Amino acid sequence: MVMKQAEINAVLQYSLELGAEFAELFLEDRDEFNISYKESSVGNIAKARRKGAGLYLISGTECVYVYTNSLSHTEMMKLARIGAAMLKEKKQGRFTAPKTASIGISNPCEAKVLPSSVERAKKLKVLENADKAMRSSCKYLRSLDLTYFDVDQRVRIANTEGVLAEDRRVVSRIRQMPKLEAGDKSAGHFTDFTRPMGFEAFSDESYIDRMTADLKSMEETMFAEVAPVGRMPVIFAAGGSSGTFFHEACGHGLEVTNLQIDPTYAGKMGQQIASDKVTVIDDGTLPQMYGSSIYDDEGMLRQKNVLIENGILKSYLVDRIGSIRTGFARTGSGRRQDYTYAPVARMSNTYLACGKDDEEDMIRSVPYGLFVEELGGGTAGEEFSLGAQRAYLIKNGKLDRLVKGAILTGRAKDAMMNIDRVGKKMVYEDGGAFCGAASGLVNTTTSGAQMRIKEMMVGGEK
Repeated sequence: MVMKQAEINAVLQYSLELGAEFAELFLEDRDEFNISYKESSVGNIAKARRKGAGLYLISGTECVYVYTNSLSHTEMMKLARIGAAMLKEKKQGRFTAPKTASIGISNPCEAKVLPSSVERAKKLKVLENADKAMRSSCKYLRSLDLTYFDVDQRVRIANTEGVLAEDRRVVSRIRQMPKLEAGDKSAGHFTDFTRPMGFEAFSDESYIDRMTADLKSMEETMFAEVAPVGRMPVIFAAGGSSGTFFHEACGHGLEVTNLQIDPTYAGKMGQQIASDKVTVIDDGTLPQMYGSSIYDDEGMLRQKNVLIENGILKSYLVDRIGSIRTGFARTGSGRRQDYTYAPVARMSNTYLACGKDDEEDMIRSVPYGLFVEELGGGTAGEEFSLGAQRAYLIKNGKLDRLVKGAILTGRAKDAMMNIDRVGKKMVYEDGGAFCGAASGLVNTTTSGAQMRIKEMMVGGEK
């Protein structure tokens, strides 16, 4: 980091003198590298280093965020003046010098091989191997674009309450965008192989196995029948399917930032909002999970947060300003894409906890319904609409055939109250995804046990 601690302290103290009650500096130093590989040829190679700082000022329930990529002492003091001038209410806070605390906690996503230590040729070889394997595995593949990414983000967070926290987040990823064609049929969407680690992510062929499996799934779905429509029982497979349902149906609504925008769960603390089969957890401490880190982006240690327990709302996800405005305790959930965004309460690794129901019995109990193996995009909130990327028709208690094009719609509170079975086996998402909201794109995972909603509306092409 470019700024010395004495300079950081000076900016924070000056911010208080100008009328802020609380001040925080978020310093970021990020290396990014990517290679685009189109139709078996290198398209573009890009390398960037981004440095910057964001200054977060709070006075009462009012907050201001300003940022810059110029980290000189003069520019940082100017930034403090700009931010303080935007505060309507002046309340000079008390300064406690930032000091690193001894936490005795290791990074849950420690990188063994930093991307910067790896030759460019080795990164290109990863793409060449993936391209070759995928082209030989699918005769319907008409085009294939691959992109290699690695990111090494170092952050330092200091505030006027004495917090000084440092964290390092390293991610390695390959994105594939294939196009498949067979007569008048076509398929294709992007999928990612993502790992919160260094180049060791490619030390074996697991990335090839994952990418070819995704391609095979697209091929099978291309020839699938269109899903039926109507009201029916729906079973969500363990892993990303059940986890994504909760991420979209209630996860955003439980971020304290959204309580005024979507008041579905406002004022419901301690009340039943889901079936007693449902326990939902958000945990930013899980080892080697894409949504994990030592600290959140407000310098608070990450923690396990039980959001819903046996159907009862137990906690929201709460950032600093959300805590000030609502009175709820912070949950280590203040997150942001980078220094150009103010932190807000966000999900991390969200999952449906295991239940006591047998997964096979769950399917056998359904005479006619839908088994959702993979969810795609959709609209989140109280009135949700989710696309089933891959699903099976259930007939007479058995998985009958693969179907496509199913759209699941409903009211979140009704759907969650209609969950009547939750399986015994926990499956964590293999990889992770970006989640977009007020503080930009942040790393998340969605996981969980298999579950059944006894009735919901399935729409589609018919």
